[in-house]
Amino acid sequence: MRFIDMHCHPPVPEFLDSTFVRFLPELERRFGRTIARMSAGELADYYRSLDGRAVILGWDNEATTGLPPFSSEHVAKLVTTAPDVFIGFGAVDPHRTDLIGPVEEIAELGLSGIKFHPSAQGFDPSRKRFRPMFELAAELGLVCLFHTGYTALGAGLPGGAGVQTRYANPMLLDSLSARVPGLKIIAAHPSWPWQSEAIAAARHKPTIWLELSGWSPKYFPQELIDACTGELAERTLFGSDFPFITPELWLREWDKLGVDADVTQRILYDNAAELLGV
Repeated sequence: MRFIDMHCHPPVPEFLDSTFVRFLPELERRFGRTIARMSAGELADYYRSLDGRAVILGWDNEATTGLPPFSSEHVAKLVTTAPDVFIGFGAVDPHRTDLIGPVEEIAELGLSGIKFHPSAQGFDPSRKRFRPMFELAAELGLVCLFHTGYTALGAGLPGGAGVQTRYANPMLLDSLSARVPGLKIIAAHPSWPWQSEAIAAARHKPTIWLELSGWSPKYFPQELIDACTGELAERTLFGSDFPFITPELWLREWDKLGVDADVTQRILYDNAAELLGV
């Protein structure tokens, strides 16, 4: 197995044409590609052809967008179609009254983690209100993945479609980790304009991982390259942000950086396999 892609938004119609419908045209324009719809089988075959596995991410921003979620149950059904390829992360809308039930459901469905997008969901994950949810996630062994930094989601739309960038500052994850030290946290994407903050948080908190999706490696700041191939090489994860960036593009540009083969193996596969227990 060559890699585990920690960041795959499944380009199935149920996601693109429902949950993501408001954002898709501008995202296609900004990433310079038309996103083709795929069936679950086609998506699995695509990753098999690359000798890779994919973490399928749920999405629940219903409270802030009014759009139906790509729910934890959706993710679980997709995983059952290709359990040799897919690993599932469910979704929780932090504005719901009940935050415990959805976390319990994610564990009962056999999923490995929870996906959050604080800037799109409009919440500060370090707030006391959310601590019981994250404490339960830690108790159940669920990994929590958070969008960090700038997002193309809503960019160019009036008011950014309500997306609030400030909630994607990785310092909020540093505070969350201090309050729930058993929680395994993934800071997804290069965290511009807070790259130094993300590196500092991961260096200080041993349960924070960096994840590199959403940018082609040719655009990575040198500070990030130095950190993820050096001191944080054992807590750095590969992610593509498929279908907006493909694994082929990401891996091709990564190879041009000339990173040591053993470090590349850790980032592409070993770290994720250890974190997820696969």
